[in-house]
Amino acid sequence: MRIRTTALAALLAAGLAPPALAAPATAAPSGLPGDFNGDGYRDLAVSASLATLGSARSAGAVVITYGSSTGPKAANSKVISQNSAGVPGASESDDGFGAATATGDFNSDGYADLAVGTPYEGTTAGALSGSVTVLWGSGSGLSGGTALAAPTADKPKYFGRHLAAGDFDGDGRDDLAVGAGNYNGVSLYLGGTGKGSTLAGRTGFAPGGRNALGIDGLTAGDIDGDGTDDLVIGGTTLGAVARQAVYLSPGGSARTFAGDAAPGYATAVGDIDGDGYDDIVSGDHGDATAGGSVTVTYGSAKGPDTSRAAVTIGQDTVGVPGTGETGDWFGWSVALGDINGDGRADLAVGAPHETIGGKENAGSVTIVPAGTKGLSPGASYGYQQDSAGVPGASETSDRFGTAVQLTDTDRDGRADLSVGTPGENAGDGAVWFLKGASTRLTTKGVVSFGAGSIGLGAHPQPELGTPITG
Repeated sequence: MRIRTTALAALLAAGLAPPALAAPATAAPSGLPGDFNGDGYRDLAVSASLATLGSARSAGAVVITYGSSTGPKAANSKVISQNSAGVPGASESDDGFGAATATGDFNSDGYADLAVGTPYEGTTAGALSGSVTVLWGSGSGLSGGTALAAPTADKPKYFGRHLAAGDFDGDGRDDLAVGAGNYNGVSLYLGGTGKGSTLAGRTGFAPGGRNALGIDGLTAGDIDGDGTDDLVIGGTTLGAVARQAVYLSPGGSARTFAGDAAPGYATAVGDIDGDGYDDIVSGDHGDATAGGSVTVTYGSAKGPDTSRAAVTIGQDTVGVPGTGETGDWFGWSVALGDINGDGRADLAVGAPHETIGGKENAGSVTIVPAGTKGLSPGASYGYQQDSAGVPGASETSDRFGTAVQLTDTDRDGRADLSVGTPGENAGDGAVWFLKGASTRLTTKGVVSFGAGSIGLGAHPQPELGTPITG
């Protein structure tokens, strides 16, 4: 400090102007997944794909809820639609903007970006051809966007119905996988350093007859532990069997079909037993014998571990709250995340059609903790809107648990639970946030807000709360 003062005095004595002061240094973006504004807290994107914008019914919107030291809150939320400045296109009836979302840093600037599917939008390719928009992260949050160039297809329909982000080619950059609703092909947009309509290039592949009736879902994770993300592709065979096809390193020349995980319709990927390999949870809400179930397929260096028996859990499993009843839809939604900070991914399972206190389709969420040998159903616990400390009350057709997400939004090293309830308040929809803690989720400081509190409560119903990405 004394040297700088002496130098300045010398300049003034010589009649010279002092040099311009450098601008204060700004903090580098965190690089965290889902951190759209780079402040070190992961954020959430909560969809309301049936939201009305102006006179456009079911045009769709996404609510960005920024994380903080106390977690997400309505006051930190921002609504983005195709009417927002810098977002390509315009909000039109029945577009469904936000029907699918995925987050990754697609231009490698340290800020997480958000890919948004608008699968029912009409484009020059035809009615209902669909589109995908990437909203770009920045120091002020998501701002502006780029419409991705869709691949040429014969009578394309519903492009952007399914999205997943991950490093699929092992180059250290986030890529984007896009699936449509009526044909069996995955488009891969490779991450780079620009904002072009194909990012840094577009490639793709078709899974073949294993998904003959089209793609039902895309989920990314490192199942074989090699540092490159793999892709679980949900689909249905001609025999109407739900399949989960696993492709290792799908973005490069080493792409390998590694077999199928357990069948199901909802999928989550994460390391449940802490062995360094991501495991696959398949939710089968249509399992009529148990009112729905979830099955774990363990990961290994070769992909799905065929040496370990898959583990199936339902509400009739010892220790799991409730009773398996036809139509509960246990397993409709699934998410994995480390709730208690022990390094293993716990499981959240939504049962949106669960009857609570005689209220049909009120919904519930079950947490199945992870242990050193896998999931521990005997230690399971659950929540509904009638649970102590959870705001609101279970009502008919609320569908609490239609979407679940486990994301650390307050930077304490523990995943917090987000629950989407699109039927709340006659279809306005709402979302709940419960914090992770040292042993289990806590209802202390639960945050919730509905569509009306953020300006989306106009009827017909926006159904805020599904999907949730962060």
